[in-house]
Amino acid sequence: MTTAQMRIRRIVGALLDRDNPQKMRAYESFADALRDSDTYEDSQLIAVVKEKTKRYRDTLANSTSRVVASRQVAQNMFVLSYVEPGRMINVLEVGGACGASYFETRHLLPNRIAHWSITETPAMTTAGQSLNRDPALSFHSDLTLATAQLASRDLVVAQGVLQYAGDPLQTLNALFELQFAFVYVTRTAVADVESPVFTTQNTELAAHGPGQLPNAPPGKSTQPMTLVSHQSLLSVVPANYEMVFTFDESGERMLPIEDRRVTVRDIGFLARLQPH
Repeated sequence: MTTAQMRIRRIVGALLDRDNPQKMRAYESFADALRDSDTYEDSQLIAVVKEKTKRYRDTLANSTSRVVASRQVAQNMFVLSYVEPGRMINVLEVGGACGASYFETRHLLPNRIAHWSITETPAMTTAGQSLNRDPALSFHSDLTLATAQLASRDLVVAQGVLQYAGDPLQTLNALFELQFAFVYVTRTAVADVESPVFTTQNTELAAHGPGQLPNAPPGKSTQPMTLVSHQSLLSVVPANYEMVFTFDESGERMLPIEDRRVTVRDIGFLARLQPH
């Protein structure tokens, strides 16, 4: 099978999965879902993300064109331009994989970032460190150490990560407790549920990481996921933070979880710490 045929097959498969999603299992707890998944410590997944990020970094480094290729990138660049526009900023990214967002920002908004600190799983942290030669980027498996790398607490980013963090509300609360000037949450799945729903998602290994990877390993990887309501997520925002922007990032989609159909959509927001 040629590379083009494989790509077409993946696209068709993704469309079929979207229109006819397979029934997902519900679990009693996140720990139960975690035991029944490959998690983000899956060595094949990490290898794919690492190689894709390396190629993406090198492509950006050799390009003079500043193309904003998606709605998500446009939104990210808007937020990164909005925060403290008069000076370079320090950023903490939770779940930033091997640094693709940093490399993208450095290319599209040069001289915007003073330091970008990523906190990740131990295995992904090791993968990111092995790629990194940039003193303005660092990788950590400890949130406190990642924060300590920053000269100022300007922006914390949680991009597509809260639903995979075990307890999204507790994780978000921990980020607010760091008292960054701005908290940016994006690509976060929320559902029409009254209490958290624990499940797992199956994704193609080739879908992880930025861009395409020729000869990516076939097969899927499974990650545990916690779905909470939009209202419960926003209830975590402390009184000393102002909601500056909210982002409706996707339309509604139906997920068949056991014997129920759950309505899910992706949201985001930017919150600003109020002066005392």
